[in-house]
Amino acid sequence: MGNDLPTLENMLREGRGAPFSKYPPGVELNARCQLVGTYPGDLPDEEIGVSKAQGRFMGRQSRLALAAARRAIAQSGLTRRDVAVVVGSGAGDVRTHVEIQDRLMESKSMRRVLPTVVPRLMASTTSANLVNVLGTTGPSFTTSAACAGGAYNLLLAAMLIESGHCEAAIAGGSEQGDPHFHAGFDSMRAYNPDDNDRPERASRPYAADRAGFIFAEGAGIVVLETRAAAEARGAEVLGVIRGWGMSSDGEGDMVAPSPDGARRAIEAALAHAELAPDAVDYINTHGTSTPAGDVSEVRAIRTVLGGRHVAYSSTKGYTGHTVSAAGAIEAIFTLAMLKGGWLAPSIHATPLDPELLDYPPVIEPTSRTLRNALSNSFGFGGTNVSLVLSAP
Repeated sequence: MGNDLPTLENMLREGRGAPFSKYPPGVELNARCQLVGTYPGDLPDEEIGVSKAQGRFMGRQSRLALAAARRAIAQSGLTRRDVAVVVGSGAGDVRTHVEIQDRLMESKSMRRVLPTVVPRLMASTTSANLVNVLGTTGPSFTTSAACAGGAYNLLLAAMLIESGHCEAAIAGGSEQGDPHFHAGFDSMRAYNPDDNDRPERASRPYAADRAGFIFAEGAGIVVLETRAAAEARGAEVLGVIRGWGMSSDGEGDMVAPSPDGARRAIEAALAHAELAPDAVDYINTHGTSTPAGDVSEVRAIRTVLGGRHVAYSSTKGYTGHTVSAAGAIEAIFTLAMLKGGWLAPSIHATPLDPELLDYPPVIEPTSRTLRNALSNSFGFGGTNVSLVLSAP
């Protein structure tokens, strides 16, 4: 979709997505789903502002994260170094694992493996690389929580600030495309296999004929601060993380969503934010475009809100599913809506799933004053996060 927030905001406001592209390994290896959302370019050292020595330790998801982090830092005007870094991805750099295996098989010797591989393949590679390049001195770590990982990184960074361990943090998630990732999701039939020749509407949460999600790579990074620290340096406050809730489904099913698990996360978020359900003006749903997941989440929302219809939509119709980056990217989109007073419609959602006809998502561009919103992220293993975000 692009890099700069004004461009992305215009696309979201207008309900205008970008088509996905054919994924060469998916085509060559006969995948059911042959579409992805690919970030253009290789993000070389000079483009992301790293030395050759630093670049040796960076896989693609670290490069995506650094590119996003530099934009966030520039926008915020942050100059201090004593900040936390809480950024992660769904896995370490898978390409590095493949590189090691190839070298071992070809050379039959461990001595041919490069000494730079461990910092690339470790699970905390993204946050470690950001600390190394940006020179931050606060606490740093990575949370890996499947598709909820980006949201978890935001709330854990907020918890560090709230508990007094730091006054500011760089937080979010990133994800890169990879044939192994693609093959795994494709084999479990999580992807949409029906629209290889219709890339412009392949991701369509809430549509009656939705058939699965489309993977996309990308990164979302935010700068978090205490309000006092932001105001003291004259920073513009773009929005507020007011509260959060977490839960696990606890039903013994690795990949099937649970309305009850989602409900508990939403209720916990509202309780932590000290908000009544009727104070929620909008929900950016997890809404991945899977047949079971979309309606399961809406059932949870209806239960929590006691039948009151709240405006909701899924921005994954625009982006596809960026896995560990999704929670951070969608929080950014939600903050933009709160600040700007508009709602991004769910695109390609018609004809609607029959179950949603009496409780439909937003499907047209809408202007509306917003106070509070939820941004939901749910992951495999039944791990759930709901963020409460408020206007600045």
